Amino acid sequence: MRIIFFIGIVDLLLSTIGYLYYRHNLPWARSSWFSILYLSFTLNAICSRGLSPQLPLALVKLSAWAEGLWVAFGYYTLLFALLHLVLWLVSRLLPFTLPFAKITLITLVASCLTVIFGSLNAFTPVVRTESIVTNKLAPGTSYRLALISDVHLGRILGRSYAEKLTQRLNSLAPDAVLIAGDLVDERIAYVEEDNSLAALAQINAPKGVYLAFGNHEYIDDPARWHKLVESQGIRVLRDESTVIDGRLKITGLNDFRYSKGKSPKAIQALAWDNDKYYSVLMDHQPRRMLGAAHLGYDLYLAGHTHTGQLFPNRQITKRMYLLDYGRQEFGKLTPITSSGYGFWGPPVRTEAPPEIVIIEITGK
Repeated sequence: MRIIFFIGIVDLLLSTIGYLYYRHNLPWARSSWFSILYLSFTLNAICSRGLSPQLPLALVKLSAWAEGLWVAFGYYTLLFALLHLVLWLVSRLLPFTLPFAKITLITLVASCLTVIFGSLNAFTPVVRTESIVTNKLAPGTSYRLALISDVHLGRILGRSYAEKLTQRLNSLAPDAVLIAGDLVDERIAYVEEDNSLAALAQINAPKGVYLAFGNHEYIDDPARWHKLVESQGIRVLRDESTVIDGRLKITGLNDFRYSKGKSPKAIQALAWDNDKYYSVLMDHQPRRMLGAAHLGYDLYLAGHTHTGQLFPNRQITKRMYLLDYGRQEFGKLTPITSSGYGFWGPPVRTEAPPEIVIIEITGK
């Protein structure tokens, strides 16, 4: 409930700022129809996440779409309005007059176009390929792993979205699929009603599909979600490991916020035989990669950041995490952080596009 209340407050603030900005600078924005339209979208944004799962799913999805697009519109209205404010401050120092109405109209159009672009981008995933050569595998031995994270199945993204994801994964022919957390968005009821997980049960990965819990797995009922996921043939790894073919060790950590393994010593028990196997560690939030390097892991896979999702928020995530996106090398460890496949909140991505990461591991 706290997150719903917090998001509602943010929605209200963004809507209020936008309404006052447009009303002050555009004469037609002072009309009753504009006020009613703005108020309607604002009330939906505030109430949408609190709608009962007992309502028709189509109505819930419509409300969620309207909320998400409205929040993104309000966010970019705020950014462009701040630029407008900077121009106004400069105009106070220099001898020129600002055409307030024209600039405000440009803000309105630019906000709409940015949201449209971001929404199209959010549903245009790319495939990123990373190649790794290791002496921990025999020459001629190789594994093709598919990494996805942050799918966020729920109010907006449902069965049809999961079906398309499954089709894309199967076309890439991975040996194993690794899901680095946040497969679900918030309420499990939406996933159950839309039967979204059934599509993921059709993933063709001969070495298995594995999920490490992210922070969103804990929003509703983690024990129930665990059982639901495993009923569809997806192996859940919560602070545990499994070995494939006696060569490849896959370890999944609980989300950093809920895990006991927040230090190298705390996750020492999971680091057994890391020198014997090519060892992969899935960790939803990219916070423990240095600990992974210390414990002898070879590959560290994370998500969570969405690279900020909305421009220019990556300037924040780059400062929050050692590796918010991409690939680096830390000694013998190769960390890879994905931008994620879905989105949280607005169905809009104006930073990095959604992605599937294919990791080719070859022995030498």
